[in-house]
This record gives sequence, C-alpha cells and structure tokens, in this order.
Amino acid sequence: MVQAPHPSIFVSIASYRDPDCANTVRDLFRKASEPSRVWVGICLQWVPESDADCWPLAERPEQCRVDAVHAAESGGACWARARAQALWAGEDYYFQIDSHMRFVDGWDALLLDMLGECDSSKPVLSTYPLRFEPPDVFQRDTYVTVAAKLFESGGVLVQKPESEAMSRAPARPSRSPFVAAGMLFLPARAMQETPYDPHLYFLGEEISLGVRLFTHGWDVFTPNRVVAYHDYTVKPSRPRHWDDTGDPGRSIQRARARLRHLLGMQHSDDPEIVADLDRYGLGEARSLADFEAFSGADFHNRLLRGPYPGDPAEGAEGAKAAEQRRTVFTRASERSAEQPSLDAAAVREQLPAVLRFLGVETLVDAGCGEPAWIPEVSEGVNLYLGYDIVEDVAARQRQRFAARRNHCFLQADVVIHDLPRADVILCRDTLTHLPPDAVLAALRRFKASGSRYLLATTHPLGRNGYTPPGGWQPMNLTAPPFNLPQPLLSIDERRQDSSKSLAVWRTSDLPS
Repeated sequence: MVQAPHPSIFVSIASYRDPDCANTVRDLFRKASEPSRVWVGICLQWVPESDADCWPLAERPEQCRVDAVHAAESGGACWARARAQALWAGEDYYFQIDSHMRFVDGWDALLLDMLGECDSSKPVLSTYPLRFEPPDVFQRDTYVTVAAKLFESGGVLVQKPESEAMSRAPARPSRSPFVAAGMLFLPARAMQETPYDPHLYFLGEEISLGVRLFTHGWDVFTPNRVVAYHDYTVKPSRPRHWDDTGDPGRSIQRARARLRHLLGMQHSDDPEIVADLDRYGLGEARSLADFEAFSGADFHNRLLRGPYPGDPAEGAEGAKAAEQRRTVFTRASERSAEQPSLDAAAVREQLPAVLRFLGVETLVDAGCGEPAWIPEVSEGVNLYLGYDIVEDVAARQRQRFAARRNHCFLQADVVIHDLPRADVILCRDTLTHLPPDAVLAALRRFKASGSRYLLATTHPLGRNGYTPPGGWQPMNLTAPPFNLPQPLLSIDERRQDSSKSLAVWRTSDLPS
C-alpha cells in the first residue's frame, strides 16, 4: 500500500459531557510524531452552563473542528459519531477514537506503518485499546483481538476482547471479521464508502460497521503493536447519554430492529427502521453469507462456532445465561398445573413399547418436569433418572415417587451439566424451549454421556430460527443448524396441524 510522504490524519471524537476530552486531545497531539498532519473533529455534546471543564480545545485549537450541540439534543453515540465524521475535510486517513484515551509515542507513524503491512489493498486497523487509569497507570502491553461473545436477547451480536501476551503477537497485523468502535484506523475513502449510521443508538454499532466494511470489500486487521489506552472506569463526573435520558428503551429497540433487518434476521416494513439503508446498508463486493462463513456467526439462527456461551465455564456471561434459564423455567413451573399434557395420549400408549423394543433398562429423563404419564412409562425400566433445571420440581417428584426405590430425581441443566450413561435419554418438550446454541450444547452433552439412544421432540415440518430461553418454536432437529439424520423410528404426537413427534436417534449420530 503506497502512502503519501506526509499523509494527513483526521481524528474523529464523539464526546458526551466528558471533562477528559481536553486531555485526550492534548495527548493526541503531544504523542504524534508529526502533529502538524493531525486534524481533529469533535462532536461536543454538553451543557454549556455546567460543563465548562468539557471544552476540548486545550491544544492546537487551530487544528480542531468542533460541532457543539446541547446534550439534550443528542441522539446517542452513533448519531454523534456521524456528526463528528461530517467534520472531515479531505484528510487522507480517518482515526476514530473515544474521548477518554491516551496514546503511545509516535502513534500516527505506527498506525501508518501497520496499515502498510496489511496484506490487502483495502485495509482497516481496529481493536479494543488497553486499559489505563488516570492520570498515568497503564495496563501492561498485551496483544488484544476482537471476538464474538454472544447474541443478546434482541439479536445483536455482542463482541469481546481476547488478550494474549505481546510475545505471541504475529509479525504482521492479522485478519479479523470484527471492528472495535473505540479505535478504528482506515483510509478516508473507506469512511466515504461506509459512512457512520446515525440511525443506530449504541447497541449494534460494531457488528453493523464490521459487516458493512466487509461487504464493501474492506479487510479488517488486528494491530500487532499497542497504539492507545482507554479509561474504562465509570465515573459520576462523566455522565453517559442514557444516564441523562433516563430510559433509552425505544432507541435501543429501534436499533435492534434495524440491525435484524440489515442482517436478514427479521424483515421490517417500518419506514423508521429501514430509513436510508441505501446509504447505510451492505455493500456488493462480498455477501453477508461470506461474512458469516469468515466470522463463524450465523445471524438467522443466532449461533456462533465454538464453546456454548451459556456454560459457566465461559465466565460471568455463562453464569448469567444459566441463571436466566433457571429463572425462566422456574416461573413456567409455577404457572403450570400438575396434569397430563394435552398431547400425551400417544406417549402413554406407544412409548413403553418403544422402550421395550430398544431394550431399555436405564432411562434418563432430561427435563422431566411433572407430567402425569411418567408412572406408566417408567414402570418397565429398572432405573429411572429424572433431571429438571428447577430444584422444586425435582423435589416434588422425589416426594411423589418416594415409594419407588428405582426412581431418582435431581436438579440439572441439560445444557451445561453432564448426564450419566443410560440406554436412552428421553428429552420431550425441552429443546423446543431453548435457543439453537443451547440446543446444540445439550445435544453434545447427550452424546458425551455415552448413552445408546436419544428420544427427543421434533417437528418434521417445522422451521428453525431463534427463540429465547423459555420461548417456543416447532423445532426440526433434522434441519440446519442441527442436521440430525432421519430418525430410526418415531411416535406421532400430531394434533390439528402440528407435525410433532417423539423421535429416536442413536447418540453416535448427534453432533460432536
């Protein structure tokens, strides 16, 4: 990539009532190897009567352009980034940062050098900056990449930083599907092709921009050297837009709907949701499917390659997801009465014969609940092990079956807990209430148990999409993303226009 001898750099800053913005601008200029080539554009959202300390022009004011708006008129982070971007005046490169950052010496030359090392004619540099605590406590140098974290409840793919020792950084910047909005360096023509979308709020800005850059033919690279530091601490002296507005719920919901439409997750005809997507939409150089293949993100099914993010082993977010499942299913159990399911007649009549045909002596009921047909089904097995995510449900069943010494009921989350080896795992009306990534995790657990067979609810005519924990959909286990083979046999549970059945698979045919 050929560079001009002294290329100019436009630095975009969206500052919301931030008294540290002046320090950021001062450090930016003082640490630049050639400060004369640096031009700063600031969307200053402030309350002039009380935010005098937020005025940013403490250094080289002649090289700064300010769009000052009253905080009450702000439309949020993406709106402000778009306003700051509009202050660009033809500089060669575009550097987007936040208003509370510090920089390494020679950051400008370093960014230009790394961009030139990228193996692409359309390169972008982006990652999450390291942490610093004012005034001068800086995190030790670490190589930080951007990774997919999980799909949150509204369908937005949330990202996370992943760190390694700097000694493991590659010799040149490496390809990544994802951008970090707080540190983004690229040729200015990339910004012209993919201007910031002011219709978003905050949630979803990074994945939206990452997909748009990719589909316009731009390649994102992770810097292999440290460029900048970010103050991540929450300070009362630095209010955020949602602190002042109180409840930004409508803006967040609108942004989610816009992102779902953009990424083919849920179509919208709402003019407010789809406004200006001819300008802020996807490109034609590469497809959305190409991005999904590269990133490992399946937007329609809200799936990620890799470990299931609901596993507590995945950290705080995993524990949070597990707690959400317990809460949702506890509430559902409290609402349900202890009575037979409306469609349980076929199970009562046919399941005992199926179990005899399969030679079942040990049965694990994964997500057993409290159906009244259990006594008829479990009578012919030597050992019945019932597991439910709700401890109160397991306790009631223990009390109910106290006289049957071969019946045991325990609390377990089939998504994340190992199950014992059995002749068959029965999982009726459980997976259909889980999101697809949780279902895949449960199927892997079933296979890992070493059991011989799985009997699970499936809807052969159903379609697989996304449902939150506790929701419901007519899930077809033979269709993507599960792709189980055709079942060995099945019990038809249909009523009216339903295609519901309880089908049998060998666990060796389940996904690994």
